[in-house]
Amino acid sequence: MTTMSMLGEVRPEHDRETDGDLVLLHYLRSFRRPVLEVWSACTEWRQLGRWFGTVSGAGGELTIEPIDGPGIGPITVRVDECRAPHELVAQIDGCVLELRMTQVGVVTNVELIRRHVCPADASTIGPRWQYLLDRLTAYLDRQPLPQWPEYPELACEYK
Repeated sequence: MTTMSMLGEVRPEHDRETDGDLVLLHYLRSFRRPVLEVWSACTEWRQLGRWFGTVSGAGGELTIEPIDGPGIGPITVRVDECRAPHELVAQIDGCVLELRMTQVGVVTNVELIRRHVCPADASTIGPRWQYLLDRLTAYLDRQPLPQWPEYPELACEYK
């Protein structure tokens, strides 16, 4: 069974041979901006610092200290693949994140997939990614950034 939220979807993770009970979280967003502008907002340290958090590290091993959000502390990121400006695969605190961008005309479509999620954890993890994507959207649209306290109530959408 697939569960929809207004911005994210919980799907069975069929492509894994082991841990067959895991799910993935799938998000789609579209922006009326060039792909390079959206890619830069997601990968340039200076821009990430404006909507997500302070980035440090080197050589594909990074740490992000979030500006706002759930009290999870620093986030460890290891970049596994990067094909700018279209695809990024990273390990975030030991879990796989895939980010894909395609431009069609004046619209850039962003697909974010958070893999290997235990179904019991989807209701905690789902609102976090929804929140981050909303912050990215607000940053690109030059709007006030949403605040975390608005998001925990979305947990029921990910069950």
